[in-house]
Parts: sequence; C-alpha cells; structure tokens
Amino acid sequence: MKNLLSTRSNITLQLGRIIQQLRHLSALPKASGKAPGTLHYACNICGRNNAVSLCTLPRDERTCLGCGSTLRQRALISALSRKLFDGKSINLDAWTNIPTIRFKGISDADLISNALSQKLDYQNTFYHQAPFLDITAPGATDLSSCDVLICSDVLEHVSPPVQRAFDGMRKVIRPDGFLLLTVPCNASNRTTEHFPNLNDYRIHEHDGRRSLINRKKDGETEQFDNLIFHGGPGETLELRHFALHDLEQHLLEAGFSTIEVFAQPDFEHGVYWHNAYSVPIIAS
Repeated sequence: MKNLLSTRSNITLQLGRIIQQLRHLSALPKASGKAPGTLHYACNICGRNNAVSLCTLPRDERTCLGCGSTLRQRALISALSRKLFDGKSINLDAWTNIPTIRFKGISDADLISNALSQKLDYQNTFYHQAPFLDITAPGATDLSSCDVLICSDVLEHVSPPVQRAFDGMRKVIRPDGFLLLTVPCNASNRTTEHFPNLNDYRIHEHDGRRSLINRKKDGETEQFDNLIFHGGPGETLELRHFALHDLEQHLLEAGFSTIEVFAQPDFEHGVYWHNAYSVPIIAS
C-alpha cells in the first residue's frame, strides 16, 4: 500500500508541474512576417511542412496537408520517439538503430499502422477481424506477446467493466515493456459512464436519429438519446469519458507502476495541447 501511495503521489506531482508549465506559456512561436500564434511545423509522420493556428489547433481533426495527420497522431509518434531515443523527438523517416522489440497496435488508424509497419516489428490487431486481440480476455498466445502496446482512443468504447481491458493489456505486454495510451480525459473527480447499467443493448435508428435501447440485468428497459459516435470503420459508440484520477487508478490496479504524461509541447512537429489531460501516456 505504501508503494501504491508513493507512486500516486509522484504521478500527481509530475502532472502538476506539467500543468503549471502549460499555464505559463505566454510566447507562442511565429515566423517573421506571419500572423502571431501561427505554428510552422514539419509533420513527424510524412515530413510535410505545414502552418496551423495554435489558438484553434484541434485534437482529432486533420491538420497536416500531406498525410492528413491529427494532433493526437503526431503526439503519439512524438511520445514514442522520446521513449525510444532518450528523450529526442525525431521525424519517423529518420528513425535508425531502433531496438529489436515487438510492437502491437489495438485498432490503430491506417496512417499510424502503415507508418509504423515500415519502421518497426509491428502488427496491428482488431477485436472484430484478423489478426484478433480482445484486450478484455486475451488468449494464451496473446500473453506476453509484445514489448510495446499502442492503444489510442479505444478504451472509451470498451463495454464495462473497463478494468478488464487494463488488466488484459498488462498481460499482453512483457514485464519490461510499456503501454502507449490515449483516451478522451478530463480533470473531473470521476469518470463519466454514459450507460452505467449497460447489459443487453442495441442501437435503434428512426428518422435519421439513433438511440440506445438497453435491457438491464433486472429486466428493466431504458433508452438513451443524443449518442456520441467516433469516426472510423463502423462508427464506434462512446461509452465513457475518463477522469484522469480514475485513469491512473485503472493503470495502477492493472500492475503498471510508472506513468509518464506527455503533455509538453513539441512545436517542431505540430504538437501543442490546450490542456494536460487527453494526451499520450506511457505506463510501464
């Protein structure tokens, strides 16, 4: 218990320092003759030079005119580079002397999957198609099958209880490996479960509007409107929005002991966060 409390204290202190750094960023980078707050960067996935307004830089909209990468995707590559190359953020095409370790993705976007496949011993996996990986119940061949597991904006779609997914990911990763993780997250005290009694449910569509019809374990039926779907193959329903406190607790309970929060800007590669929450995390 002492070790657990000490780990949580260290994580809280680290996050506090990062938030303070972001709050005191007063000088936004700009090129001579350009509008203030315009960030000129080279995409760390395709190398394309771009310009974007820092004031409106969104997390999940395509802001690279070359490959169409998003802030989140560039931040993933930046965090992975810093982990692999002693704190250095390097363009993907310049990665050399990469450790001979095994990487797996969990339903990574095609852009990330294709880019990493060219540089790493990497395999993307899926819940609904081959190659299969169910992180809530990994099979015998999945256990300790990779050194690095990438899980980007997946856990908000996992049916409850979500702790099963954290436990499963820890089992898939070898003891000395690590998890690279992103989820939609905020600073509230508790994770928001949109459907806390989710059991036997279906999506009903009528007049272009979708509702969730759920039959609870006690047999009672409930209906939810105003559903949130995320894009991608076969749009995925958002089941929860994580609180940072709960996210840390899920990781600790699964057996991860070190948590690194990558909220610092990487201006050179188009990475700048307006808050320190829905950012890449590396847990080992």
